[in-house]
Amino acid sequence: MSPVGSRLAFVASSLHRAPEIWLAKGDGSEARGVTGVNAATERLPLAAPEFFRVPSFDGLEIECALLHPPNAPTGSRLPLVTLIHGGPTGAWLNETQTGMGNLTRFLVARGYAVLLPNIRGSTGYGHAFVEANRADWGGRDFKDVLACVDAVIARGVADADRLAIAGRSYGGYMAAWAVTQTQRFKASIVGAGLSDLAAEFGTEDSPAYDEWFFGTPYENLAAYTRCSPITFVKNVRTPTLILHGERDEVDPLGQGQQFYRVLKRYLPGKCEFAIYPRAGHGLREEKHLVDYLERSAAWLDKHLMTAP
Repeated sequence: MSPVGSRLAFVASSLHRAPEIWLAKGDGSEARGVTGVNAATERLPLAAPEFFRVPSFDGLEIECALLHPPNAPTGSRLPLVTLIHGGPTGAWLNETQTGMGNLTRFLVARGYAVLLPNIRGSTGYGHAFVEANRADWGGRDFKDVLACVDAVIARGVADADRLAIAGRSYGGYMAAWAVTQTQRFKASIVGAGLSDLAAEFGTEDSPAYDEWFFGTPYENLAAYTRCSPITFVKNVRTPTLILHGERDEVDPLGQGQQFYRVLKRYLPGKCEFAIYPRAGHGLREEKHLVDYLERSAAWLDKHLMTAP
């Protein structure tokens, strides 16, 4: 802001527009972009998100962003990938995604509709909303996911026979949980996810976050077991890709290893496990990021696209 508070300069972006510097009056009005540093991206066919709210099973409204492929035939039903954000006290924002977040745009460009739901537990909707999945991971929050998917199908956008779910961290947890609860999804991508919440508590770098949700497994083991995908893993019939950093201290590598070991037994030939050497909870190296995008897209293409 200028010394007298008459002008405000800020950087703004959205899901389909790269960051630029904007100017506005001190009260935020009359905002306008004043730079063109990323003007070249305007030539890319990036899809503008459609924002809408969905009443969940109990009437609680869940906000979603839906991105359609720019050149999709009118009236056609598309393969739908539902991406779950990390946290769960995170949120999908209307801002330019970079790094692993580029998966959204990468998939839309390949012909997928992509759904970004801010299910209960997300930030930005008040404290009660953040606490709404406390000690209930995989419960009401998962019902929110299904309500949002059903809404996109009802809109005539998604093909109910070509659904996938993916995410990292808590999003990876939800991708693992989903395939233990339903066979509606034809593919799943579990990135840096959690499979055994009690084991996670004992091996992660800082368990205080999990304790806020569940207490400790030494005093509340039933809740940890009830909300762990590993408890119900024998139900999985969905092809599942597991991606994990070798040096992840937030959700340790063993979480992915456990899930993969059981899937190999009960789902032979329909699961894969990729470990990124040197990587922590997030991927940083360029070749890791490229592999993450290409490997994820190839997995979805294999299981959702009628013609690769």
